Amino acid sequence: MASPAPVADVVFGLLFECGFEAAFVVARGDRKVVSANVRFEELVGRRVVDLVGQPLEQLLATEGERHGPDIVDHAGHYEDVAIHGSDGYPRYVELTVAHVHHPELGPLAACLARDTTDRLELERDLLAKHSALHAAHGELQRLVVELRAAQRQIEERNVEISVLAGQVSRVGWRAAIGELAAGLAHHLNNPVGALNSTLRTLQQRLGEHPGRADIEPLVTRAIGVAGRIEEHVAAVVRLHRAGALDSEPRWLDLGRELDTALSMFAGRMSGITVMRGYSESLSAHVPQEPLHHVVGSVIDNAVLAMPKGGELGLSVARDGDAWVIAVDDSGPGVSAALAPRLFESAGSIGSAGLGLATAQRLARLWGGDLVHKPRTRGARFEITVPASERAPAPAKEQLR
Repeated sequence: MASPAPVADVVFGLLFECGFEAAFVVARGDRKVVSANVRFEELVGRRVVDLVGQPLEQLLATEGERHGPDIVDHAGHYEDVAIHGSDGYPRYVELTVAHVHHPELGPLAACLARDTTDRLELERDLLAKHSALHAAHGELQRLVVELRAAQRQIEERNVEISVLAGQVSRVGWRAAIGELAAGLAHHLNNPVGALNSTLRTLQQRLGEHPGRADIEPLVTRAIGVAGRIEEHVAAVVRLHRAGALDSEPRWLDLGRELDTALSMFAGRMSGITVMRGYSESLSAHVPQEPLHHVVGSVIDNAVLAMPKGGELGLSVARDGDAWVIAVDDSGPGVSAALAPRLFESAGSIGSAGLGLATAQRLARLWGGDLVHKPRTRGARFEITVPASERAPAPAKEQLR
């Protein structure tokens, strides 16, 4: 029966040659390679016969690395050990060093090396992406602060617009609004441009990165701020255009004008049921374009208040020498805190804040009014229009 020692030599010799780990042996005295297996040959891209007798420092990529040839003097487990490859690029391994004594070769270091190059490169790539996202996160936070400041300035300008509109003549009011509109547009160019640039950068860098969930809420927040800015700019433009409307009163069929105003919102009425409480042959003496602007502003707010559908009601009732147009919606209504500020420049109920303020001023220019009537459900706005029992004969021609 064979002795245990030869059996162990044979078994461990087979493991050395055929194992899945790269293995090599170094003489601890002169630190030269005395043996290596096929896996180590594949790792470094050099034949075993060329490796045997080579000094260890020719295998270890020591420049800029934390492990040198003296690593074999200390038994243990080491990570991120750089070994030269035949292509000149280092391969990173986890290295396990064990000390043994050979009767003929003396003290040896038996080393097992596991290739971790791909994992290390992936970790470094993820770290670089994380750093880039962190920098973009900081830039986005800074931009949000700037956009908030711009929002406050816009609200202050809106108040100025309201004061100017009530104090100057019609011609002066139009000129002042035009000047403020141009100033606001110029003021908003830089923050909106910066926001768009930052969002494009984030879109390019996010991809499927694990940190995406942390960044997306900030992107959504920035998009919301930009949306509010765009709404205010659009409102200022509408206000400027309103100053140039034809304000000459004419005889109109109020029922037909309401039908025309409703038709402008046909594409946005999905899920909304319209209930008409009026008929044709309702003669009114009012400027046509401002009437459309006022009715359109109120309908627009009603539609915006019902994004998931609901009921929109338009009815007309006589009140002395005037018609009262009631616009009802089944939306959430107007809060008690917002109601006193509805017709200020900065007030809004879902659209840009200047819509209702402008509409009320236009209604008062023709001798009517626009008011909010509190309800237990939804919202109601009433528009007053001068009425007449019958219009002169040419009135029907003017409707076209």
